[in-house]
Amino acid sequence: MVIGLEVILFFAAYFVAKQPITPELGLIASISVVLFAVPSYWATVKSLGKRRGLLLLAALGIYTLFIESLALKTGFPYGDFTYTDVLGNKVFGLTPWTVAFAYPPLLLLTYWYARMRHSNRWKIYFSTAFDAMLLDLVLDPAAVRLGFWYWDKPGFYYQVPLINFLGWLLTGYIGAIILHYLWGRTPKPTLPVAYSGLLILWFWTSVNVWLLQIVPALLGLLISVFLTRYVLYKNSTITP
Repeated sequence: MVIGLEVILFFAAYFVAKQPITPELGLIASISVVLFAVPSYWATVKSLGKRRGLLLLAALGIYTLFIESLALKTGFPYGDFTYTDVLGNKVFGLTPWTVAFAYPPLLLLTYWYARMRHSNRWKIYFSTAFDAMLLDLVLDPAAVRLGFWYWDKPGFYYQVPLINFLGWLLTGYIGAIILHYLWGRTPKPTLPVAYSGLLILWFWTSVNVWLLQIVPALLGLLISVFLTRYVLYKNSTITP
């Protein structure tokens, strides 16, 4: 099933990479962001219960909108950048509402993987943040190339500045603290919590392949293969 979804997403990415982003495709992009988030959101609510699960997801969504709006207003912590209209209407005229559904699945993926390897909370926080930053090395080059957002002063890495990745480390660390506090030690995350992040990673890796952006494509392939190995061959239950 995993391989089948990856094949479908690989060819879907071709049309995203090769077609100009029209208003109609922008609407599809907004809907896709929400649909990508559904598997992990469903798994989170199923694991924690409706009240606690929805509280966690709402907290992550609000945190995401806050930190993105702060960055758009002040340049901290990602640098000075601007969203185009591709991702839907903007909250308070700043951040597209879909961003609240775009970032949490990535954090859930890296948090799941951190809990798989670590029991010490500080290691969990740092691992979650660092791995999220690695994912952004794959996602941002493709999104910028497609015109989802842009920086006032483009950087050396496919127009993405270094400060953006430092910002991801900081905000990922804070996000991991929020997530860990609201999740608690039990029940522990299981593999379905990571599904959305895995699909998002593979999709944007595929977009980079079709755009011939070699470094993020290769990095995404390496991470995808490594994590898929866990999906196929590793036990999805986290040990204490």
